[in-house]
Amino acid sequence: MADITTATKLADMQIPESWAAYTAQRSVEQDEFFKSGVISAVPSLASQLAGGGFLVNMPYFKPLADTDPQIPDDSKDIELHTINTGVSQAREYGMDQGWSATDLAAELAGADPLRAMSNSVADYWQHINERILLKTLDGVFAADSMKNINQFDATDGRRSDHTFSLANFNAARFQLGERYRDLAVVAVHSDILQQLQNANIVDQKTGNTILVNGNTLPTQIQAPNPGDTIKGVRIVVDDSLPVKDGVYTSYLFATGAFGWSELPVNHAVETGRDGLRFHGVDYLVNRRRFVLAPAGMSWNESAYQAAKASANTTAAFPTIDDMGNAKYWTRVADAKLIPFVKFTTTADTIKTTNSTTNTTQPTTPAGK
Repeated sequence: MADITTATKLADMQIPESWAAYTAQRSVEQDEFFKSGVISAVPSLASQLAGGGFLVNMPYFKPLADTDPQIPDDSKDIELHTINTGVSQAREYGMDQGWSATDLAAELAGADPLRAMSNSVADYWQHINERILLKTLDGVFAADSMKNINQFDATDGRRSDHTFSLANFNAARFQLGERYRDLAVVAVHSDILQQLQNANIVDQKTGNTILVNGNTLPTQIQAPNPGDTIKGVRIVVDDSLPVKDGVYTSYLFATGAFGWSELPVNHAVETGRDGLRFHGVDYLVNRRRFVLAPAGMSWNESAYQAAKASANTTAAFPTIDDMGNAKYWTRVADAKLIPFVKFTTTADTIKTTNSTTNTTQPTTPAGK
């Protein structure tokens, strides 16, 4: 057991003002979704909340109306059209967390306790960031306005192939139609990555490509690792992705699919000591305020407040479960401009055939 009498006590440390900022930045640097570009920083979101309030208005231009062009006629004026605009809303989130840090300080004594402690807290917030993103996706895809939008479920009983095969992967990509090239990242569970790696895609003896579910797979999909690409879509692996009853949810994202902004907060980090409680406890408190906004979607604050009023409760900030509530999300952009796709498969073995493609040139018949 650690000797806490010789440990570095948090109350004795001089916590620098930049400690909270360092911790937040460290959590971002470790997060695969941030690193992949799925989440991009949008500082203007935070600046809108500088004067108070919980909502950020995000105006956007709608595509020009697809009307027929006007035929030149010198007896008529050219009719002028306008570009329509819309407004989506993003919600400020607030989260606090505290730790009893005496044992932690004892464990970390002898190193740089501030940096080591900050990294531990950053690991915690990294996992929270991932949960928030995935819970938000739950709510978004369950919303009435997203019904049958940007979703491909290979397990829905309408096909015999339930796997992450090339045909199904392409079906998911082309949910965006001609904008399929916008999708730059696919997030998968490690079981799905293992499924792809286990697929005997190339015959090591002949070098021929084996047909998988009737499709000749490109070399990019051979035993992929995180960071590799399938059809130019980079793989990110995260085991916090949803798994239920053998069904796995993967997501395809465009770069910048989510906007994020960390807000300044008073007393973002506090330490102290209560000498009476439990015969002496050191504590650490961390506070965060931030915005995470999915592109093309709007937070429905009126529905959120109505639900809280109906339950006779008050809450300044939504919970993680609230973020996953379909009632609180509304699609405000054209479906093809929603830059993410939900892709549902199983981790069953990708079926292969015994047929291989012939990579040799046919011989020319004699006399020809």
